[in-house]
Parts: sequence; C-alpha cells; structure tokens
Amino acid sequence: MHRSVAAALHRTGTVATTAARRLRVHGPSLLLGATAAGLAYLVAGALFGLQNAVFAPVAAVVATGLSAGQRVRRATEISVGVVLGVLAADLLTRWLGTGPWQLAVAVLVAMAAAVVVRPSGLLANQAAVAAVVVVALVPYLDTGPWIRFGDALVGGVVAVVLNAVAAPDPHRAALAVTGDVVGRLAAVVGRVGAALRTSSLAKAEAALEDAAALDGVRGEIADALAATRERVAWRPSERRGRRAGLEAAEGVATRVAVMVSTTRGLCRAAANVVRHAELDPEPRAGLAHATEELVGALDELRRWVEGAGRAEVARRLALDAATTASAQLPGPQARTVFVGQLRSAAVDVLRATGVPQTEAVAALEAAAGRADDLGH
Repeated sequence: MHRSVAAALHRTGTVATTAARRLRVHGPSLLLGATAAGLAYLVAGALFGLQNAVFAPVAAVVATGLSAGQRVRRATEISVGVVLGVLAADLLTRWLGTGPWQLAVAVLVAMAAAVVVRPSGLLANQAAVAAVVVVALVPYLDTGPWIRFGDALVGGVVAVVLNAVAAPDPHRAALAVTGDVVGRLAAVVGRVGAALRTSSLAKAEAALEDAAALDGVRGEIADALAATRERVAWRPSERRGRRAGLEAAEGVATRVAVMVSTTRGLCRAAANVVRHAELDPEPRAGLAHATEELVGALDELRRWVEGAGRAEVARRLALDAATTASAQLPGPQARTVFVGQLRSAAVDVLRATGVPQTEAVAALEAAAGRADDLGH
C-alpha cells in the first residue's frame, strides 16, 4: 500500500509540474490570443456594430493559436480559410437556403476554393469550419453577407498583424523549450542515481515513468525552431546575433529523440541492477557516482543551449561519467547493461554538441576504453 501511495503521489506531482511548465511556456501565446480576440471585437464593433462582430474575434483567436511554429504563415492560412468559408457559405445560403444538404454543399465549395488558393489541410479545414458556422447561424443573424465577410476579414487581419509584430520572441522560446527538455532529461537521470544509491526499485520505476513522459518533445523543439527561422526571415538584422543559439538548439533537436530513448534504457537498466541486487553484492556507489556525473554533463548542456555554458565542459563531464561507469566492470549482466547504456548517453551528449558520430565514439574509447576490452 505504501508503495502504491508513493507512486500515486509521484504521478500527481509529475502532472502538476507538467501543467505548470506548459502554462509557463504557452503563457505569452495565451495572452496574445486573448488580446487578438478583444482587439478584433473592438475594431469590428466600431466598423459594423458590436451586435454584428461575431466572426472577427473567432477568426482572430483561431488564427493566433498556440503553435510556436511559422506563426505568420499559419495565421494567414487560417484567416484566408475563414474568409473563404464565410464568403462561400453566405453566397450559397442566399441561393439555396439552409438545411443539411445545403450545409454539405457549402462545406464542399469552401474546401474546394481553399484548395484552389493553396493545397493546405489547415486552410481547407478552417474554410470548412467557417462554412458550417455561417450556415448554422444565418437564420439567427440579421446582417448582410458583406458585413459578415468584412467581420471575418477584420479578425484575420488583426491576427496576422499581431503575430507579425507582437508575438512572443520565438528565439527565446526555442532556447527555453530546448533547455527545459534537457533539464528534464537531467532530472530523470538524477532520479536514476538516487534509485541506485538507495537500492529503491520504486524510484527506478518512477524515473522510467518520467522518461516516458518525454515522448514527443522533439516536436516542441521543432516548432519553436521553425518560429525562430520565420522571425529571422522577417528580420534579417537578428540573424547574426542568434545564429549560435540556433545551432545549439538544433544540435539538441536532432539528437533529442535518441537521448530520450537512451535515458529510458538507462532507467530500465537501473531497475534491473536494483532488482537483482542479491546477484551483485558489490556496492553500487560507483554506478550512482557515474550517473551524477552524467547529470552534470546534461546540466552543462542545458546551460550551453541557453547561452551560459560551454560545450567542451559538457563533453568532458560526459566522458568522465563514461569512464567512472566503465571502471565498475567486470560485473553481473545487469551492471554490464547499465554501463553500456550510460556510455551511449555520454555519446549522445557529445553528438548533441556537434561532434560527429565517429569522433564521438573515438573520444569515448580513448577516455573510457573499448567496450569489448572492459573488465579484462
């Protein structure tokens, strides 16, 4: 019972931490969406009357969105889709009336028009949604079609302008997201070390759950990097000053999926070391110390991405961790597997800092020995 309660408390804490992190990362975007909705409603109300300002705030908040990647392009596509959907549905309901089959025709025409403009699923979907809303609301709206068209257009324009000039700095977001991911990896590895020091299977399994929660983080980094590239394209003057940070974040982004997979393997290997402790009477302090050195390497990698650390320090700490772990061999199979996973994690750190695969493996073997020679 005690173990199940501890696991439940751990999961609750993880959920709360994840929620807080998401609010922190997306907070500026939430504020931007709320501002876009209010401003669009204000502008459309001034032009057409507040009672007619229906589509402007909807179009603005949908076009603003939460996605960090390619904000201006996506906002433009969504806005055009909404305008096409409103226009197509308005014209068709005037000619055909309203009803189920009229709605189906309106959606088909709106999506077809969107595909003609640009074969984008995002644009076509927004056109279809706007058409559905118009057909459903036309019987209840006492406004002309051109007012609805202008209303939707106002919302789209407001969203595009705000995304272009007032969106949260994507470069800072890219570095923050990337640093956050590496920090979370370091936290998981730290829990692995604690599990080894205390011979706690529950802690090892909790670390594995935390590692599983990192699936999909590569998409978060990719979106943030895409937004930064778009911002730089709009503002070439920022390109030189942000090149180093982008290269660091991209180095981690290309390796993060492998790093997550390696960390999960490290968690499983630690759980096996603890589970079969009776077969391995040697103290596990050496393995725990190696794990703590790996945490130091990941922390330095995070600081490097954020502009405060040094890549060479992260590499040295990673190789130190591999050397310490390799010195614990020979030993039982569970210990051997753990050392192999930690050596792979060290290579991941080197690769994330831009070291080619062959050079990373050569550096590992020079510092910690060849895998097939360990223990002889």
